[in-house]
Amino acid sequence: MDNGRFLSLIVGLQTYFKDSSNKEKIELFIEKAKNENAWFSDYLIRNAMDAINQQFFEVSSWKKFFEKQHASSRTPKRIGLILSGNLPAVGMHDLLMLIAAGHQPVLKLSSQDKALMLMYIDAICAIDSTIDIEVVDRLPSVDAVIATGSDFSSSYFSNYFAKIPHIIRKNRSSVAVLTGNESTSDYEGLAADIFTYYGLGCRNVSTITVPVTFDLIPLFDVLTQVDWVLDHTKYSNNYQYHKTLMLLNQIPHFDLGNILVTESEELVSPVGVLHVHRYDSLEALESWLNQQAEKIQCVVGQKAIPFGQAQKPALDDWADGINTYEFLVNLS
Repeated sequence: MDNGRFLSLIVGLQTYFKDSSNKEKIELFIEKAKNENAWFSDYLIRNAMDAINQQFFEVSSWKKFFEKQHASSRTPKRIGLILSGNLPAVGMHDLLMLIAAGHQPVLKLSSQDKALMLMYIDAICAIDSTIDIEVVDRLPSVDAVIATGSDFSSSYFSNYFAKIPHIIRKNRSSVAVLTGNESTSDYEGLAADIFTYYGLGCRNVSTITVPVTFDLIPLFDVLTQVDWVLDHTKYSNNYQYHKTLMLLNQIPHFDLGNILVTESEELVSPVGVLHVHRYDSLEALESWLNQQAEKIQCVVGQKAIPFGQAQKPALDDWADGINTYEFLVNLS
């Protein structure tokens, strides 16, 4: 698809989701989404949709994107997408990149996130009927594949799709680097990076790194104010479960009433738990981050992604650091 036609699609999508005549249909999809995934609260779904509208349906963002990206070949191919369902419509970035590259999407949707993806597919096809998006229960023969899953499933995908070009994504999480010079505003942004989507996404901060002398109390004062997460039964159950485990196993921790904070060398923390890693020098911190590099999606901090922006990725904030668009346009 040429850039001009794709930009027309983006304009159409922005208009579609603002058009009051589509409101009833959109609300039906949202209700279906809440029924198929217990984690998908109304707030979480609308927050994700707002982010998609702001980050992915802006023509100016796509114009800048195309100026920086260099397309080689655009021979149309059938590309399989195996999507995850941990966040609402999490596959939209891959789908739009695939359409922009001029290929035919063959989608294997997650059972946990069908309704919202079908909502966006319905909108895309209503705006441009020439775009062929195939939704399948079992992925047929394709020319290339992009699959998102767990560390376990990634090994299976890598073997199964070994003979065709592929991007196979594994589990990742995000880390925040604190120095002791943060403001209350920074902590409020960090709270959003930790709690948004209940900590289920790869861009959620699961570990904070702090100097050995760092005072955690000012941060705790901010984190304890985030009480809306406890309104969700599954989050509250996770929090209570891990609280019980820590008490039974006598694991030192801070109980903030809405999240448990414990020192750990593990990057990924369970839902309802935040890990703390202390460093005694910037060199030691850099070494630790390098050791964890293959498990880190993004780093949040004053000299990295700004606090509060982790869940607002730009078009070129690539999952696993792999340029999806470049992969797609360079397929031979």
